[in-house]
Amino acid sequence: VTALLWHGSAGADTLGQYQPPVLRKSELALQHGYPDHALALLQGHGAELRQWRAQAQGSDLMCRAYFDKGDYASAERACDAAVMAGGESAWRYVYHRGVMRLLLGRVDEGVSDLRRAASMGPPTGAFAANLAIATSF
Repeated sequence: VTALLWHGSAGADTLGQYQPPVLRKSELALQHGYPDHALALLQGHGAELRQWRAQAQGSDLMCRAYFDKGDYASAERACDAAVMAGGESAWRYVYHRGVMRLLLGRVDEGVSDLRRAASMGPPTGAFAANLAIATSF
């Protein structure tokens, strides 16, 4: 299951839209291996993230931080919040939630999320490979 990896960073396209500094700082903390610091940065910034319509990105970064810490239950809840805030176009958030569900042993839900993400997102060979791994459980 650990072969199922993140598809790129959760950060916004800084050239296309404003990205709150807390998201950039959290992404950097995760890139440098500091998930606790990323979580500390994100917690308590809900109003700022709502103001800039960046709740989904913030929740996805929290999901990734909890994943890095090995707290898959908290990661799944954060991923679920990202899916809810991201709407139907959030294939990356659905994919991440599927990975967390697989890690929690909820194979049917995880596979369902991976299939949903594949139908929503850009077609890649990674989806097919990861679905094959997930359905082998």
